Amino acid sequence: MQGKILFLDKSPSFYKEYPNLFSKYFKKIPREQINALSKAGYHYYHAVLCLDAIIDDGDFKKIPQMLTLQEESIKLLTSVYGLESEFWNLWDKRKAEYFEAVRIEKFLSKSDNFDFEAYQDLADKKSAFGKVAIDSLFSLEQNKDFYTYQKLLLSHKSFSVGFQLYDDVKDFKEDFEKGQFNYAIEQLKKGVDFDQYKQDITILNKILFIKGIGQSILSKSILQFEQAIAVLNDLGIQSEWLKTVIEMKVTIKNYLDITNGYLATITAKLELKNLQSNTYHFFDFNEIKDNRIKNGLDFIKSDFQQNYTDLKHIMYLGQLDGFENDINIHISDTFQRALLNDCFYTISNYYKLDISDFIKNECQYLIGLRNKDIIGGWSYFPTVHEIAADIDDLGQMIQFFVLSKNQQFVDEYCQNAITIALNERMLNNGGIETWVIPKEGQNKVQKRQEYFNATKWGKGPDVEVVANFTYSLAILDKEQYWDVIKKAISYIVDQQETKGYWESRWYYGNYYGTYVCLRSLREFEKDFKKEIRNALYFLTSSQNEDGGFSIDKNKASDPLSTALATLGLKLFFDKNYEAIKKAVIYLKNLQNEDGSWMAVDFIKPKVHEPYKSKTLTTAYVLKALSI
Repeated sequence: MQGKILFLDKSPSFYKEYPNLFSKYFKKIPREQINALSKAGYHYYHAVLCLDAIIDDGDFKKIPQMLTLQEESIKLLTSVYGLESEFWNLWDKRKAEYFEAVRIEKFLSKSDNFDFEAYQDLADKKSAFGKVAIDSLFSLEQNKDFYTYQKLLLSHKSFSVGFQLYDDVKDFKEDFEKGQFNYAIEQLKKGVDFDQYKQDITILNKILFIKGIGQSILSKSILQFEQAIAVLNDLGIQSEWLKTVIEMKVTIKNYLDITNGYLATITAKLELKNLQSNTYHFFDFNEIKDNRIKNGLDFIKSDFQQNYTDLKHIMYLGQLDGFENDINIHISDTFQRALLNDCFYTISNYYKLDISDFIKNECQYLIGLRNKDIIGGWSYFPTVHEIAADIDDLGQMIQFFVLSKNQQFVDEYCQNAITIALNERMLNNGGIETWVIPKEGQNKVQKRQEYFNATKWGKGPDVEVVANFTYSLAILDKEQYWDVIKKAISYIVDQQETKGYWESRWYYGNYYGTYVCLRSLREFEKDFKKEIRNALYFLTSSQNEDGGFSIDKNKASDPLSTALATLGLKLFFDKNYEAIKKAVIYLKNLQNEDGSWMAVDFIKPKVHEPYKSKTLTTAYVLKALSI
């Protein structure tokens, strides 16, 4: 029967061997007994999950599964203790505590009057079956150490209270919808009229953090874990239980840090809008007759007049991540601005616009963002000491300077970084590492950057970055860099996936990487017909019925993926190609009333924190429509 039970929950992994967490506090208990107790505990834990679903959600279909799990658990416990053990007295006590917790929770869900002490008691009783893990080992010990036993129960109480506080913050929306008691909801009620927001849970969840209540609860949670750690440190044993408590504390501190970072980025974005706008004017596009293009440029112009607030990447990098900077909020549009200007170059050529004055000012702006160290080049976030200059930013700047006929800036501001990248960071297989740092004679900052590259960012090479940089060298001086370009192209070809696309390290989806790799291969079309054909087949075969393309196969079509795929196709086909015509229709139909196209996840500098921008998506769509 046991082999047929299927567990699908996403609970923390430590629940699988809960009694084992405490085993170092109890001597001479055979491993097979601990394993049996762990298995029994995991079964009963799932039985309690079923019981919670029955009580909270009225999910009576869970009753057979719950009874089966309970039965299997009792069988295992009986095999260890028999029928006469004192363990069963503790078992009955914990069952009574759990059902008392159910009663208290139902009462508190209808009451506005409770104190934190009552909440602690509730959290402790709700975790009654967790305490059985400690009871079970204590019952097997020959020479019972009541002091250690009580200390473990005390640490478990603090752990359970801290975990419940954390859970209440995370489950705010879910508990609100179900009408369940939740400490975070109750605290928010004291200062917010819920009726004012017409039960809009998303807004209420944001207000929880805007008012600092969520952060306060998380800080209270961290304090509970610190209390548990202090109790366990008194016992002087380095156990799996102590390790688990410490890890949970770190998890919640990180969660709090992310929350603080999210709020800080919102504040920074609001402040940016209030700053003085750019000192120069956007270029004139009034002669364009196509209203879609004109409206799209109008939207980008409005963002330009607000300091490109939407375009900028704002990221919180706190000390918990190991960063040592003067500030935690970092704001940059270095790379984005270069990409945007590349799109403007295409649009202005297609519609014969004079954007020379605008480009001149943009050149000076981007030159001003150049690193002031001996290497030069550009960093994605110039204010982050741990981020070095990279060949992706460098390549984009080269393209911008060359295409705008300002090649003198390449000679003046790019050449040293190019030399270091090619002489010290190019591998035998033609790949070029992403970060521009000399290999020898590194100073203190460069050594730290090298460490972060090895431990956090990844050193590369990254195929989409190599392709972008290779293309920049080709348009800069193909003859001078011919040997480098040939080797890099060989590397790019070797990195192609069997389905025809190139997978990006720094970008979401497969369309940006495929586009920039195809762009580099176009000059070698005769030599790599098969690879190009496979890439084009990937693009055409992944087009959706609506004409759009998706960031991944499980999502709907989106404008950025569609624009990038279209740009890839237009490298080899004209605008009358069927897949291109369908994509263009999709893009035209998706434009918003304000002239924009929606923001889509684009750059992935940090896990679960994608960069996306309506301004940049709009620019790429306009570029795709203007070729």
